[in-house]
Amino acid sequence: MILNFQLTTVESKTYSTTEDIRKYKNININYDVNLKNPSIVIEKTPFGEKSVLRVEYSFSINYLSPNIGHIRFEGLSDYYSEEDLKELKEKWDSGKAPGDIQNELANSMVANLAPLALLLSKSLGLPPSMPVPVINFQQAQKKKEEPTYYHG
Repeated sequence: MILNFQLTTVESKTYSTTEDIRKYKNININYDVNLKNPSIVIEKTPFGEKSVLRVEYSFSINYLSPNIGHIRFEGLSDYYSEEDLKELKEKWDSGKAPGDIQNELANSMVANLAPLALLLSKSLGLPPSMPVPVINFQQAQKKKEEPTYYHG
């Protein structure tokens, strides 16, 4: 379980003017997630002091083809488990980090940073950094209402 999520660095930059960016029809957006440097630290929690696996992260959003800008975040996240953290760290250091823990850390990171990335991309005049849902009322109205069967 993730006990702490901390953002330490935000870097963003555009390499083109907003007018030039609007001319491009297709811009490839690349996401780079990097989890690194695991360490075991003692953290104060509501349940007392606990040993946690602290993992540094970097999350980059690169606007490529054409190269028009980037947004990068760095920070750390603390992971708590009843499992032997020394064994987890050894696995991680040997290149065999457990996929479920990596997924939990990465998904927590993206969930925390996606709203900030959207605000930054808009402020910089870049296309949305994450897919934004499209609402279509005409399509929703055409759909026949189906019974819900939620009766108590």
